[in-house]
Amino acid sequence: MDGQAVFDLTDDSGDAVGYLWLGHDNSGDPTSWWVWDVVVEPEHRGKGYGRAAMQLAETYAQAGGARTLGLSVFGFNATARALYDSLGYETTSVKMRKRLEDPELQDDLAH
Repeated sequence: MDGQAVFDLTDDSGDAVGYLWLGHDNSGDPTSWWVWDVVVEPEHRGKGYGRAAMQLAETYAQAGGARTLGLSVFGFNATARALYDSLGYETTSVKMRKRLEDPELQDDLAH
C-alpha cells in the first residue's frame, strides 16, 4: 500500500478497539490525503477513540505533506458527522437517492 498507512486503535491495555486507514487520495495531488476507513468497534464507541483516530490521521497526513484531508461518511451516521463537524471538516458533496417501487407493482396498482 504505497502512500497508505493503517494504524490499530488500542485501549490503555493495548487491546484493539478499531483501526484507521489513510493515505493519498486518487486525485494525483500529493498534498491531498484521504481517510479511507476509520472503525471503532461498537462496544468502544463514545470513549474518544474516534476523535483520537482523526487527530492521528491529521498529524500523520501533515507530516507526509498533506494540505487537505478528506473522508466520506454515511448520511445516517449522525454521531460520526457530529465528530467530523466538531473537528472542522466541511461538507463538500452530498449524494442523494430515492428508493423506487418495483415497476411491475406500479403497473398492477394502475389497473
